[in-house]
Amino acid sequence: MLNVNKRKSIFIISLISSAIVWCGESLVHFIILEDSQSFELIPRDLNELWMRLIICGQIIVFGAFAQKYANKKIDVAAEKMRTLNATMDTVQDRVGNALAGIKLLLSDSNNLSEKEKHQKLITLIDEVFSNLRSISDLEEVNEKIFHGEIYHLKIMFPII
Repeated sequence: MLNVNKRKSIFIISLISSAIVWCGESLVHFIILEDSQSFELIPRDLNELWMRLIICGQIIVFGAFAQKYANKKIDVAAEKMRTLNATMDTVQDRVGNALAGIKLLLSDSNNLSEKEKHQKLITLIDEVFSNLRSISDLEEVNEKIFHGEIYHLKIMFPII
């Protein structure tokens, strides 16, 4: 609901402003300019009518263009946020997998020698650094949907 209001707020303000200008012009003509006439929301004078139509139309058109520009900015911000979320989900996935592997390696240390554990830990850490380097070197953002609203980056990792 809030996003819909952001997408139409400037246009609605321009419509309201246009109505205020129209009614204000009618009041000015009734109170100040023409003492003998009654209040006319739609003037009988064609010059007055087309002048109001032009001014109010310009206000509305300006509001429509301003709203279009604002909507583009909203779309860009939403796309940036989605890309950031996809990046963070991908990083969290890669680092989380490595940490889970390290935890498993440390908890199952009875079967391995210290040298083997050390070598596997170094390999896991190197893989995470390589994955993070690949993410930071991205030149094009391609996303894939993972479980509904969660996005991950499509990354082609180099074979080591």
